[in-house]
Amino acid sequence: MSRPAPRLDVLCAVALSLLTILSRLPYRARMLYNWDAVQFALALREYDVGKHQPHPPGYILYVALGRLVNAWLGDPAAAYALLAVVFSGLTTFVVFYLAREAYDRATALAAATLLAVSPLFWFYGAVGLTYAGEALCAVTVAYFAFRALKGSETDSWLAAGYLGLAGGLRQSVLLLLFPLWLGATAFGLRRVRTIAVGLAVIAVATLAWFVPMIWLSGGLDRYLAASLELADSVVKPTSILGGPFETTFRISRYVLESVLVGLGPLALAVFLVPWYARRHGWGRAEWFLVGWTVPPIVVYTLVHFGQAGYVLTFLPALVILLSRVLMAALGEALLAHPRVRPLGATAVVTLVVLVNGSFFVSARPLPRDFDTPKPAWQKTAEDEAFDWIFSRTAAALEEHEHVVQTFVGAIRGLYAPEETAVVTELGNPRSYPWLRHAMFYLPEYPIYELTVGERPAGFYAPRMAQAMARVPESHIAVPASVKQLVWFVDHWSPLSERPLGLSEIELPYGRYLYLVRIGRGPVDYAGYTFVRENAAGRAVRTPQ
Repeated sequence: MSRPAPRLDVLCAVALSLLTILSRLPYRARMLYNWDAVQFALALREYDVGKHQPHPPGYILYVALGRLVNAWLGDPAAAYALLAVVFSGLTTFVVFYLAREAYDRATALAAATLLAVSPLFWFYGAVGLTYAGEALCAVTVAYFAFRALKGSETDSWLAAGYLGLAGGLRQSVLLLLFPLWLGATAFGLRRVRTIAVGLAVIAVATLAWFVPMIWLSGGLDRYLAASLELADSVVKPTSILGGPFETTFRISRYVLESVLVGLGPLALAVFLVPWYARRHGWGRAEWFLVGWTVPPIVVYTLVHFGQAGYVLTFLPALVILLSRVLMAALGEALLAHPRVRPLGATAVVTLVVLVNGSFFVSARPLPRDFDTPKPAWQKTAEDEAFDWIFSRTAAALEEHEHVVQTFVGAIRGLYAPEETAVVTELGNPRSYPWLRHAMFYLPEYPIYELTVGERPAGFYAPRMAQAMARVPESHIAVPASVKQLVWFVDHWSPLSERPLGLSEIELPYGRYLYLVRIGRGPVDYAGYTFVRENAAGRAVRTPQ
């Protein structure tokens, strides 16, 4: 069994946890960050997986925690952001103890500090998404699993319980951390009984949230239908089974770019790993951290990688391992100067903290340039830098929120809701799909999301829909009082012709509002025909 934790370890872990929390508060999101964040907010009003409130697979414990905090704050964006702040602080706390259990206090201090200032971990600790919670679940399961690897049966069962409950916060944790728990239990204890009891604990903990989630979703059939639809439309095209190899290669770049943002200068310690393995060996702790890292990387690369936050499942493992390598290398370099060794380690860690902190606070994406002709490789590099490297910073978050506020303020300030229909687009290569933000921040307006580009035609009208399903029609009847269609898109799609009478209004941050008046005659656009209900003479069929 492990030794009792000294008081100094407690003080270090608590101090780093509090510093992590305090560092997030000034940069926390004031608005809902993206599509998923809005869906979590909508779930506070009505939990319905069929309507993607939230999207499958359900996240029921995350929404339950959000409801508790929102009852206190009365602001969904603030509630979920506060959860992320607390999750990140607790993650730093557990990482310290995990690294202390695996190595020593110096490694624990370095690992917890460097994770706290990881730009990626910092960003997702300030926005209302599940990824900071996923990191907390992963490190908690890993902590007890590592103690199980050292021979503790009780810790194996604790890891199993936390693993089962973690699935209610984010179901992917259950899949991705299960091999780690099973391997640690099998190699550390080598008892079938321990594994069997652990599996039973996982099953009971999972059923505790799964059964209520199915009930709230309207039954298993409705839940499975929503899940399969999402898997077919979002996951399958990016998986090695449903997409071309080029897609898999592209996703592998996204994973690598996200990891590099998460590690910052610590990534350079990778080049010291061969030296470390030769000099210090590759023991139980190192294999444990590798076993934690490999399954998520394989699944994300070959199946689906939707956001950079996914890497928080295994980023703590990389930070702990590379922190150990870095501390060992500094110890060897300063072997002849033992009194200088702590100062050298502190200086190097401080340098990484400053670089990561400066990047997170100051870096921002450059404005998009769609018009200048460029080689394909340059355009790809610029797009990936915009989407995967510079967009997860405090400055980028602040600009993103200003963009949302600008759109919402302009539409509200210029156009009355009873006279205006808001149009968003899915498949526009020059725009984020703003449907969910329009639904949350402009609920008084009728909203229509059009599928454009290479996707099959169809539209989604939230006011008429009983599920997150598109109407496979091109004829759209808007309310009789509507006098104009306003596009909530960043830029007009180059793949779509401009309808007759289109006017544009330039907004700050390089965005535009696009407007078309609609009268007795139809408005034709991208294969769709908008008509007012009194001119249509019929209602639009709604999805069931």
